[in-house]
Order: sequence, then structure tokens, then C-alpha cells
Amino acid sequence: MLTDIFSNPRMFFQSVSKEEPSLKKPALIILVMAVVSSISGYMMGELSGKMLAGLMEGIETITAMSAAVSTLIGTLFIWVVAAVILFGIQKVMQGTGTLKRVMEICGYGMIPLLFATIITVILTAYYIPQADISPITTSDPEEISIAAMSMMQDPALHEFTIISTIITIIFLIWVANLWAIGVESCCGLPAKKALIVAGLPVVIYIAYTLSSLLLFTGGAA
Repeated sequence: MLTDIFSNPRMFFQSVSKEEPSLKKPALIILVMAVVSSISGYMMGELSGKMLAGLMEGIETITAMSAAVSTLIGTLFIWVVAAVILFGIQKVMQGTGTLKRVMEICGYGMIPLLFATIITVILTAYYIPQADISPITTSDPEEISIAAMSMMQDPALHEFTIISTIITIIFLIWVANLWAIGVESCCGLPAKKALIVAGLPVVIYIAYTLSSLLLFTGGAA
């Protein structure tokens, strides 16, 4: 059962390893996560549209829908990219997993991010109304860029960025743990090598995220 991934992930992935690789359930998990993520994308896009409202009628809807679609597609893309990276690393480590098997492991392992996404939607709905955004009336690219930077320095959005980043990192650690167990159980690798396969891309991503956060906050939370 899918719920076993929470109570006994090792038993879950050992069960998965005995079956032919299937992407139906992992793809459904990622699709649900993508749809939920698109809600946050819509709200953020709507906020950007509010800033540009003085330039064109209906631009709020356009930017909101564009952001929602981009977020949805981006989430699906992240699954594929993460799976390819994991597949490559486990091959270097002499793992036996096929790309389809690794995509399956990757999809199941990203379940924690579904919870992180739901929390992010709630946070977005809480913080977005607090943002004080004034529409701009100029089409000058430099002025738009300055206005966009100013928007992201809004106190509500500033706090939202920090909190959502921290939440994502916490859940990513959970993801790395599930990936490590999945790779060990399904790809014929010992625990230490499986941990490297799962942990390396997550550690790199977390380092990148933290450096971006420090750049955004100017080094102060």
C-alpha cells in the first residue's frame, strides 16, 4: 500500500522492487503536486499582474494563468530532471536500476513535497493579500525591473520567501531519505552508496537555495 511509504518505507520499496516498474502512481503523485503548485503560481502571477495593471487591461488574468501553467509544467519537468540525475549517479555507483525504475523511485520519493506544496499554498493565500503593491504606469523595462525588485522586497513577500524556503528544505531532507531507501532497495546498491546517490543532488540544491535566499535577504533573515 502507498501509505506504507510513511510507516515503513523500506518495506514499501522492497515491495516495489519485486514488481515491474510502473509510472502510473508516481506520475499521478507528481500531477497532483503540479496542480496544487499551480495554485500558488496563479496567486503569485496575479500579484505580478497587479503591479502591471496600469499597462494593459486584463493583464492580471494573463500573468496569473501564465504563471499557473508554467508552474504546472515546471513541476513535471523537475520530476524528469531529478530522475535523470539520480539515474546517472546510480549508474556511476554501479547501480542496476533502469531509468523507468529510477523515475518510479523518484516519483514516490517526492511525496513529502506534496505536503510542502500544500503548506506553501496556504502560506501564499495568507501573505499575498498583505503585500502592498502599487501599479506602474510606464512601459520602460528598467522601471519595470526596479518595480519588480521592489515588490520582492515587500515585507510580507520577504517573510513568505524565507518561511517557504525553510519548509521546502525540511521536506527535501525527507525526500532524500526516501530516495536513498528506494535506491538501496531497488537498484542493488549498499546503503552508503545509495545515500550518496540520493543525497548529493539534494545537498547541491539546498546549498543553491540557501545562497539564493541569502542574496535575496541581503544576508539577514
